[in-house]
Amino acid sequence: MYSFEEIVGHKEIIEGLQQGIKSKKVSHSYIFDGIEGIGKKTLAYAYAKTLQCLKEGISPCNECISCRSFDSGNHPDVFFIKSEKKNLGVDEIREGILKEMEIKPYKYKYKIFIVENADNMTVQAQNALLKTIEEPPAYGIIILISTNYEQFLPTIISRCSLIKLNLLKPEEVKAYFINTNEFKDKNIDIYISFSEGSIGKVKKMLESEYFMDLREKVIGWIQEIKNEDLINIYKIQKEMENYKEDIELILYLMYIWYRDVLLIKHVGDNSYIINKDKVNILLNHSMDLSYNNIDKVLDAINNARIQISKNANLRLTLEVMLLQIKENDNG
Repeated sequence: MYSFEEIVGHKEIIEGLQQGIKSKKVSHSYIFDGIEGIGKKTLAYAYAKTLQCLKEGISPCNECISCRSFDSGNHPDVFFIKSEKKNLGVDEIREGILKEMEIKPYKYKYKIFIVENADNMTVQAQNALLKTIEEPPAYGIIILISTNYEQFLPTIISRCSLIKLNLLKPEEVKAYFINTNEFKDKNIDIYISFSEGSIGKVKKMLESEYFMDLREKVIGWIQEIKNEDLINIYKIQKEMENYKEDIELILYLMYIWYRDVLLIKHVGDNSYIINKDKVNILLNHSMDLSYNNIDKVLDAINNARIQISKNANLRLTLEVMLLQIKENDNG
């Protein structure tokens, strides 16, 4: 059941959307943007459900036939566009939105189209959608859900109301898990630190059987890079390749470690440290590194993340990164 009340944080955004409903200033196209698991889908669904509610209030009544059919996923005038492929193509946009938009609503005030992972639309798909966004019928509303709105064409962005969801505060994330009785894991504070303000990310970590083990493995590799001779770098590289499916997470964990080293060197132990349970190790590590060295290591890891996202050769990318880290973090 989708409602504004179940959404954690984003109070100003919710109030703005509700004020728009109250004053009858509803846009025909929106972008709901934010990091994974921050609540943008729940917010978009609650908004769409409210717009179609027969009580015509600023929150869904959860009782009328419109609200009930929305919750069941069978609302005749709300369409959910999802792609099984990596990219959302022009055919899916034409079939899922453009043809349906030509037909008037079956029963309700609006015809609403909610597009998940909309920033994965191809340029051709965006261009196909653009004319409808520019000249929508009075009943048409398109909601694009994205993690990076800058992937949209400037013409799409300029014609949509951009709803940018900010990161949740750690205390908001923790309050959610306390209030929902999901606060059972002893490592919850560590998960929250790594979550970047995303409840969804914490849930994924809680469901993972090996997140904490992988984190310890990464910290171990970092210590080996620092202290072992050059030949062992290739041993670490081969070990990393065995975790091919988790390489993005591994590089993220490495980046966060050196980011913490930089922070602790600059301002000491503070609330912005993510690896809060490893403060003493971080302090010792920071003593042997200059700011310049840490910056170079962070650049090396970030470059590797970019290259791998572009499907670069994994072995070569890891080798270059590890050698650059070794060069700048030589114990």
